[in-house]
Order: sequence, then structure tokens, then C-alpha cells
Amino acid sequence: MKTRVRLLGRPQVEGGAQPCPQPRGFKSWALLARVALAGRPVSRRELAGELFFAANDPLGALRWSLADLRRSLNLPDVLRGDPVRLTPDEVWVDVWALEDGSLPAAEIGGTLLDGVELRNCPGFETWLLVARPRSAARSMEELRQRALDLLSTGEADQAVTVAGRAASLDPLDEPAQELFLRALVTAGHEARASVHLASCEATFAREGLVPSPALRAAARGPGPRHRTGLRAGVVAGSLLRAGTAALDAGAADAGIETLRRAADEAERARDLALQADVLRALGSALVHAVRGFDGEGAVVLHRALTAARSAQRPAVAAEILRELAFADVQAGRHASAARALQEAARQAATVGDRALLAAILAVQGMNEADRGRHVTAAALLTESAETARHTGRRRQQAWSLGILARSLLLSGDVDQAQKAADASIAVTQQERWNAYLPWPQVLRSQALAEAGDWDTAREDAENAFALACELGDPCWEGMAGRALGVIELHAGDHAAAHTWIADARRRCDRVSDRYVWVSAYIGLADLELAVREGTDAAAPAAARLHDYAVRADLPEFLAWALVHQAESGDRSRIPLARTAAEGVTNPVLQARVRALDSHFGGSPT
Repeated sequence: MKTRVRLLGRPQVEGGAQPCPQPRGFKSWALLARVALAGRPVSRRELAGELFFAANDPLGALRWSLADLRRSLNLPDVLRGDPVRLTPDEVWVDVWALEDGSLPAAEIGGTLLDGVELRNCPGFETWLLVARPRSAARSMEELRQRALDLLSTGEADQAVTVAGRAASLDPLDEPAQELFLRALVTAGHEARASVHLASCEATFAREGLVPSPALRAAARGPGPRHRTGLRAGVVAGSLLRAGTAALDAGAADAGIETLRRAADEAERARDLALQADVLRALGSALVHAVRGFDGEGAVVLHRALTAARSAQRPAVAAEILRELAFADVQAGRHASAARALQEAARQAATVGDRALLAAILAVQGMNEADRGRHVTAAALLTESAETARHTGRRRQQAWSLGILARSLLLSGDVDQAQKAADASIAVTQQERWNAYLPWPQVLRSQALAEAGDWDTAREDAENAFALACELGDPCWEGMAGRALGVIELHAGDHAAAHTWIADARRRCDRVSDRYVWVSAYIGLADLELAVREGTDAAAPAAARLHDYAVRADLPEFLAWALVHQAESGDRSRIPLARTAAEGVTNPVLQARVRALDSHFGGSPT
């Protein structure tokens, strides 16, 4: 049996039937976690600098701890050489299993290295400050996925257990509480759901938070069902067409209510193909047409996916997986999104639907872009836009070009970014798709500002903001408000810049299912404004961005937060800033990281 290492909760080494000798002291545990979770081989010099720099012989102390770990693992040939590495061929580590989705639900959720605290090791302490919340976020993401899968297959009681575990990890995580309430109601525990809702509202109130309408809606059971004398399948099909038409006309509430009735009738008809179509339409509407109901949309889309698989409809399954991935990307659940997109691509390949492929490539590009991998994202989004153009999917072409403009801008290609934004705007206007227009307008504004055309940039940003407010879209409003704040900062009006950026944050964050990338982007503008002014607000702004970027799995913004903290004098942030920036194709960020290495020598010791 392979030696098992548990790092979630109280750390432990397990070797089979016989108890294993445990590592001697916190530093050995810290060393084991640091090597196992680095994602790359780590040099002995780096490990010694982080953990043993105060010792008379740092490298000698490192050698002793490595030998201690080999003894505990009962593996004399591991953790040798320079750099030091540990592989799945050698040991099983619970955090690795969490990352690949194979860890049992009952073992998910413990604090990383619970009880292990080191003093006077700033480099390791900084690493742990990032690793712990990232592990917690990944635990929440995995439990959510398991609970949704259980709900979609009718295993409501098991879903209650898993969703309850997620809800207990963070009482202030509204999506986790909402999912738990939905699981309770589905399992028939409406009284228990009411009690939990009251507890949630009291907890939120103590923190000065107001629950969204979606949280209260989750605790309510389905209303009475109105039956007609017609066959259920006929009624469901008619309601599906009516609900879709209402959505296309902009009547979101009426369309969604009609689709809910259609879903009831499709279930009564026991027609899996019809259920898949109706539930896909309803779930997509909940994700796109109204704000604050992504949680319900995810539950519905998972039910749609189960129906599509059972009905052997791979194209429909691929479309549903793409929708689920889109919601996950917006929420910062990038690992779940990547898994869904991989399956979507496999399903799409079986039917050879190039238009569907364009849609999947677009969300793959968005997922890569949000994690700062802009060169990879640009390639995916370019292919998506071209494929959409060739297949006549004009709105998909416009969408992909708009997201492409962002990656081109952040990877330093300002001229091509403006061209992509121009092309997106042109197609969007031809399609009369005003609901998307503010996004490429903001990106063109930023490209014009980078090129020095600040007057035209202001005009674009103002137009985008006016339309975003008319649409009532929190993310578009936030993006446009941020752009106007940056423009005011360039003009030298710091008070106006503060007002715009604070307002942008308020607008973007007014819904629980906001697009986390936009929220972090606004946070970076807030930090840069504070740094430019040299005020005491810079440190808390950097800390806020740091914490938010860790929870939302946004390496680009994490690296920016760490860079600013290092530039303010915290040299322990430098190695982690370098690590966070690995793979982020943002030339401005990379230049700042290199400047840190040049100025400080790249070491906290």
C-alpha cells in the first residue's frame, strides 16, 4: 500500500496496518507541505531560506528534516537531490486528491496544516497565508460540485450531507448556504430549511450583510402546480416556446416563470429529451437573464445534464456543460469550469458541430484569461471568433472578439486589442445586441487610453456606462465606472477618481453572483490609486485584493497584490509574487516582478 499523507486537518502520515512514526516537529511538516504543494521542484536554497534561515547551518538543518521525512514516510529514496520534489508515484497526498476530484466528500474541508504554526519564518508564513484559503476555496468548490451532482440524480438526502458540510465551512458564503437550503427543500426538510434560513439571516445581520432574494427563495418549496387536460408533453413544448419568446422580448421574469411551468410539465411527461431542452432553457435564463440566481440556475442545469445524458443527446449535453462552465468561470471556480469544458469538447466532437465548438472555445478562452494566461486565451478566442464567423454565429463572434480584446490589451498588444474591440462593436451593433455592447466599448476605451487618446477614451467609457446603467448590468456598470475612474486619475482629479472607483465597486458587488474577475479588476484600480497618492489606504487595499484573488483563484491579481506589498517593504512577498506570476502573460506585471528581483535580490533572507 502506498504511503498516505494527510495535510487537510491535523497532518498525519499513514502507512497501512502499522502506525507510522510521525515527522518530528512543525518544520518537518511545513517542509513536506511546501514540497508537495509547490507545483514544481523547489531548490534546497529556497527551502532553507524559507524554513531554516535562522539556523547556524540552514542547509544542514534542511538535510536533517528531509531525513526525518524519509524515516516517517518509510521511503529512503524520496526527497533527494536538488531541486527537491515529491511525485504521485511515490506517495498519496490528500490535497492532490482534492485537486483532481478523487478525495471522498467526508475527507474534504479540513484546514491545511491545522495546528502547524511557525514563528520567524516569514517566507513560509506568507506561503501558508495563500495556501490555506486556496485549499479552503477548492474544498468548497468540490463539495458544491458533488452536491449538485447528487441533486441532479435524485439523491437528495446525500446531497443534504455534502451541501451541509460545505455550508458549515463558511457561514457567510451565501452560495453555499443557498445550495444547502435547496438540498433540504428537495429532500423534503422544509421546516429544517426555514430554521437554517433564520440562522443565516441572523449571522449575516451580525456582519452587516443583507441576504439576497435568492437565499430566501431557496428555502421555499415549489408552489402549487396547475394542471390542464392536455397531454403534459404538448403543454411543456408550448410553454417552452412561449417562455423563450418572452425572454427574447426582454421579459425575463415572465419568461422564467413560464419555463418553470414548462419544466413541471416536461417532468410529468417523462420525456427525457424534452426535459433536457426545457431545463437547459430555464437554467440558462437563470444564469444570464436575471442577476442573483446563478445558484438555482446551476441546480437546474445539472438536472438538464442528467436528462441529456440519459436521452443520449451529446450536443445538448455539451451546450449545458458550456453553460455550467460559464457560471463557474464567473464565480472563480476555474477547476470545475475546466473539467466541464473538457467534457463539453468531447461531447461536441461526437457530433461535429463547429458552431458549438466555437462556443466551447470561447468559454475556454475566458477561463484561461481570468487566470492570466492571456497568450493561450488569445489563441482560443481567435479560433472561436473565426469558427463562429464561418458558421454564421454572429453574436458568438462578437462575444469572442470582445473577450479577446481584453487578453490582447493585458498581454501588451494595444493595437490588436483596439482592432478586436472595434470588430466586436461592429458586429454587436449590426446584430442590435445592446446587452453586450458595453463590454467591447470599455475595452476599446482602455486601448485608446493606452495609446494616449484620452478624450475619445472618455467618450467610449461614458457611452458604455450610460448603456450599462440602462441595462442594469452590475458587471458592465463596474467595468465602465472603473474606466472612468482611471481616466479621471490621468486627468489629475483624484477626488473624482475615488468617487468613480468606489461607485464601480458598489455597483459590481451589489449581487452575490457577480463576475469575480471584474470585481478584482476594480480592486486593482483602487489599490493603484492609493499607491499613486501615497496614502495609508494602500496597505489595506493590497490586503483586500490579496484575499479576494486567493479565494477566486485569480493569479494575476494575486501577483499584483504581492508586488505592491513587496514594494512597500515586505520582502517575504517576493518569492510568492514570482510564483504567482508564473504563466501570467502580462508584460507590465512581469516587468514589476523582475524589478523586485533586481532591487531586493529576490530573497527574503
